[in-house]
Amino acid sequence: MAVSGRRRFDDDKVVRYETAEKDFEVEVSRTLNKWCVTVYQQPDRQILVFIRLLNQRKKKEEEGAGSGDDDY
Repeated sequence: MAVSGRRRFDDDKVVRYETAEKDFEVEVSRTLNKWCVTVYQQPDRQILVFIRLLNQRKKKEEEGAGSGDDDY
């Protein structure tokens, strides 16, 4: 039986990082097939930054097609 090489992500997973001083917290989550990064200021968790990142992956055909465009 063949195993797919694609990784499956848990859509409910949220990862949090804190600074050593515990004055900021960074939260990385996945919602609606997009990665979301939120930066909170502690202690009241005021949102300072919220970014949604699209999944941008090149297909193998697209990677080889642009190799001649490196002439600047």
